[in-house]
Amino acid sequence: MIKELDLPGPEVPVIDESRLLSEFGGDREILAELRDLFLSQAPPLYATILESMDGGNVPDMVKDAHSLKGACATYGAPRLTTVCKEIELAGKAGDLETARAWRAAFVLEFAALKEGITNIALG
Repeated sequence: MIKELDLPGPEVPVIDESRLLSEFGGDREILAELRDLFLSQAPPLYATILESMDGGNVPDMVKDAHSLKGACATYGAPRLTTVCKEIELAGKAGDLETARAWRAAFVLEFAALKEGITNIALG
């Protein structure tokens, strides 16, 4: 039985830029470095989560969802952090059906984050 998905609402930003600026003392150079690091590490994790989800490889799905969740939290991406957390928790509970139910939100939020990162005012 799949529980109802508790998606973040529109009040939750894709990227919490003000939190990031505050956390890093307004240093946009550090934010640019963090963005570049995120963009190098996140896409492979994203791909392996989807592959693991599709192939039923729950241990890898959980491990990579946990890693991506941490990267998203560090970068100030609360929406994708929440979705990764739910995928991780469903996997830890052995509930692949619920994890798969998060797939559409995962794809949508990852795309929104990638677009948001390229549009963030780092200059």
